[in-house]
Amino acid sequence: MNIKIENDCTSVTGMSETGAPATGTSRRDFLTWSLALALAGSADAAHAVPAAPGAAAPLRLNIDEPGVEHHFYRAGEVAVHLQANQGPHPRLILAFPAGNTGMGLWFESAHGAAGLGLAPGTRIEGEVRPNGMRGVTAHLHSATPSLEIGSAVLANIRTLRDYVGSGNKVLPPQVVAQADNRNGALLLHRTSVEGKHHLELLIAPERGTRLVTEGTRRTLLAGPDGQIHIAVTALTDYTPLTPFAMADLLTPDAADRPRDKQALAFLASAENFSAGSWRFLTYFGRDTLLSTALLMPVLQPAATEGALGSVLERLSAEGIVGHEDAIGEFAVLENMRATPRPADLEAPVMDYKMIDGDFILAPVLAAYLLDSKQGAARAQAFLARKTTGGQRFADQVRKNLDLVLKLAAPFAREPRAVNLIALKEGVPVGNWRDSNNGLGGGRYPFDVNVALVPAALRAAERLYRSGLLGDASEPAARAARYASAWRDTERFFRVTVPAAQARAQAGAYARAEGIDPGPALAAIKGPVRYDAIALDAGGNKVPVMHTDSSFVLQFGAPAPDYLDAVAAQIVRPFPAGLSTQVGVVVANPAYAPAALKAIFTRKDYHGTVVWSWQQAMLASGIKRQLARTDLPPATRSALQAAERVLWQGILAMQERSSGELWSWAPKNGQAALAMWESAEGDEACAAQLWSTVYLAVKPPAAAA
Repeated sequence: MNIKIENDCTSVTGMSETGAPATGTSRRDFLTWSLALALAGSADAAHAVPAAPGAAAPLRLNIDEPGVEHHFYRAGEVAVHLQANQGPHPRLILAFPAGNTGMGLWFESAHGAAGLGLAPGTRIEGEVRPNGMRGVTAHLHSATPSLEIGSAVLANIRTLRDYVGSGNKVLPPQVVAQADNRNGALLLHRTSVEGKHHLELLIAPERGTRLVTEGTRRTLLAGPDGQIHIAVTALTDYTPLTPFAMADLLTPDAADRPRDKQALAFLASAENFSAGSWRFLTYFGRDTLLSTALLMPVLQPAATEGALGSVLERLSAEGIVGHEDAIGEFAVLENMRATPRPADLEAPVMDYKMIDGDFILAPVLAAYLLDSKQGAARAQAFLARKTTGGQRFADQVRKNLDLVLKLAAPFAREPRAVNLIALKEGVPVGNWRDSNNGLGGGRYPFDVNVALVPAALRAAERLYRSGLLGDASEPAARAARYASAWRDTERFFRVTVPAAQARAQAGAYARAEGIDPGPALAAIKGPVRYDAIALDAGGNKVPVMHTDSSFVLQFGAPAPDYLDAVAAQIVRPFPAGLSTQVGVVVANPAYAPAALKAIFTRKDYHGTVVWSWQQAMLASGIKRQLARTDLPPATRSALQAAERVLWQGILAMQERSSGELWSWAPKNGQAALAMWESAEGDEACAAQLWSTVYLAVKPPAAAA
């Protein structure tokens, strides 16, 4: 695929003296003019824009996965991720951070698997269209005699994401695109539901390829060389985000990992740090905070403050951290359903259903404003800033800290399991394991209650006492009391499996999964200790081993016996523990009942799969624990052994490390790398914000 990306301009309609549309011309004439320019190949239609003197070179990032090509481009106002999937049902995705806009185009091959990819010798280039639209032109080729053009979606990425992941493939009627055949090309187009924005997708045959239309069926037929060649142009006019120059994003201390730098630069903007592409190309509070926490040693202050400011901007009136914001057309659709309907249909709609972000904000703020030299010097000025609604950042921080105390109070007064922090009523998700089965039906997540609430209380006390928030001696004392009460919540989650039982369960599970049980059985030399992934509504343990100890290591100072148990989980081969040939899996149900084994599999989003960022936070957390001076020699040795095993897996898979997650398949009795394939149609992002943290999380000298 050769991709040309056009610079952002303003939307116009009609024809001007320069030949561009002017006010008063019909939408049909506007489309005719746009199509004519695209097909003519004139200077007005698709000329490359020379870079301004001194301008940074465009960001270019290409990532190849089995059967999938990813091409990222960002320059000035233009940003796009183009993904091409091969196979019997080739698919093209174009994702724009502007407006969180996406376009999907599906093909059908009658000749078996069909390749779809970037034409050799081509690459993404920036362009400007005088009609005010901006986007990309991709020269694609496929070595197959014919491809039938199937469904197309031009919509917000949230809508596209739902369409891809749904079984019935039904779009809201308001977002169905129109199709026009013109001069041998196909133009798909629509206006956003509120009438302010436009989306267009043009498929133009090249090099002898023909488009044949029979009723509603449209087929591309190969040219003289037996291959299909098309130019696909995707245009939209949503307001672009503001990118960071690399020098304003990272310090020279960042690791020499060009792909991670490019992925971060693509996802980061002054408005927000997008969580991942293509599926999560907008703000996510948890992802922003955890990424900032891990990247902070190599982030420039402006970038750190941009990330923290984006979270404070989106706090609820009660101080709740926003999870995911709906922007662009998805926000319009949400607002149209609201009662009363807001005057501004494009006003962002925030999702506040998660519970973990509320307790991550304070530790990250304390790390920057109190512990970072640069942050401490800028703390007062940062807190004096205001949100777009006029609230001072300091008041926003105070609001969140007061919420933390309010939520922590019931358990502090009466330390029972049912007084821990639970998921919100009627909501099956609430922490980073935010798939419906991610907690195995649990209601009280381990990471929130063992790591994040205690960390938030300690950070709240420090922030209250810092003087940055005014007189706060009373809430500071309260935070200290509550932190003491929350200190040993791990006891509610602790699971110990007798050695004989552990060997029997791990062996049976290994054989069922096609893994040689020998290494796992040899590693079980005594009782196996781990923590339940959650507690159910009655306070009973959901006995699935997991990597959420990473939160404890990153934000706490646990006892040596806990560190010994975590180190053993990392070192032991799966399914005795968590270690595989392709990394550390985020869940291990080997010691759980069959019902839990059935929902924690290699195809489940939070099952026996490897998440890049979880390995990074384990590595960062181990490094933090090894910096302590109060550890017994045996515990220090155990952590060092776990660090070696962990980094062996990380470095072995570093070609995948910028992505979201991957899976494995049994091969010769071991786990071999496999793309993650969800039974529900979900897929992993090729560039994930919190997977870029290896820019700051670096291997120890021995591992490197």
